[in-house]
Amino acid sequence: MTAGRIGADLRTALAGSKRIVVKVGSQVLCQRDGSLDDAVFAELCRQLGVLRAEGREVVLVSSGAVASGTGAVAQWHLSRPGSPSAGVVLGKQALAAVGQPLLMASYRDILAGNGLQVAQILLTHADLGNRGRFLHARRVMGELLDAGILPIVNENDTVAVEEIKFGDNDALAAQVAHVVGADALVLLTEVDGLYTADPHTDPLAKFVPVADIHDEAALRAAGAGTSQFGTGGMRSKVLAARKAGEVGVITAIGSGKTPGVLTAILSGETVGTVFQPARRKLTGRRSWIATSVRPRGTLYLDDGAAQALRTGGRSLLPIGVVNVEGKFAVGDPVLVCDAVGQPIGRGLSRYDSEDARRAAGRRTDQIASELGWLPAAELIHRDDFVRDV
Repeated sequence: MTAGRIGADLRTALAGSKRIVVKVGSQVLCQRDGSLDDAVFAELCRQLGVLRAEGREVVLVSSGAVASGTGAVAQWHLSRPGSPSAGVVLGKQALAAVGQPLLMASYRDILAGNGLQVAQILLTHADLGNRGRFLHARRVMGELLDAGILPIVNENDTVAVEEIKFGDNDALAAQVAHVVGADALVLLTEVDGLYTADPHTDPLAKFVPVADIHDEAALRAAGAGTSQFGTGGMRSKVLAARKAGEVGVITAIGSGKTPGVLTAILSGETVGTVFQPARRKLTGRRSWIATSVRPRGTLYLDDGAAQALRTGGRSLLPIGVVNVEGKFAVGDPVLVCDAVGQPIGRGLSRYDSEDARRAAGRRTDQIASELGWLPAAELIHRDDFVRDV
């Protein structure tokens, strides 16, 4: 099938999507001083109202709390030049605490004029990395969507520390798309899609209308840039498209500064870059492992075990493990690598880290003798293992 035919089919699917996650970044919503760009903000809210009027269900993942807090604190200091607090410099988490209620108040007021009620949901990676809390988040967001309410999601920046951060809101949006069972994910950014190079600096950069989530060239083209207020860049968007694509979600990237771009993308128009998802999507528990868990340890395998897992359909036996790193409990996620550290995938361990170290490289009968019991025949069962993209 040609790229043109694939692109046409993907855009037709976007036009028919019923449940959509939209992510908008700080650089789209805010001006350089951190204040909201009123025209862009109003246009986004208008388009969200149009989508809801069409009968679609939308979840909005919105950046902008830190930027809004930055602008608000700056204005506060300007209005009180003699205040003792004028010289105090706030960190990002404190700025998020200031900006988040301001951002939500703006959404509430503007979206009300477009016929929408809103709800705020703040998440950390730990919320979705726990299977029970993941399912609880799915239920709550489903209830809100069924009631016609627009959930607005952001990372809980004020309490999130490095161990429980998503990294950026693109990654958060991909996970939210999985949580709610979305048909489509739309990432709104400063540029109109993916280019072969940075269009801001390279006049020869070519636009990429369609890409496959497994295409390494797309990831290389995305680079590694970040924005003034945001933590992502085009690379983070391509990685988000990969993560969403593994569970069958179509991702589109477009310019949030362009009026009507969201409704245009979701009407099937040839706008932005669309990513073809995996042809065989992950489902159930394995989809959660692929999108939401963060490894707490690493298993290194011999060549035979590494090849067996790479070809698919095999469980990991302790005899194939040559080294164990980290501290983890039974049921915790672990990263699985070959002997030289190249990632193979991730899975849920049926051994804790201490028993895994003692069992590594041993046959089943030897494990029972060494430990005094057999925790499980497999260290990772094939149903609990997902290969890396």
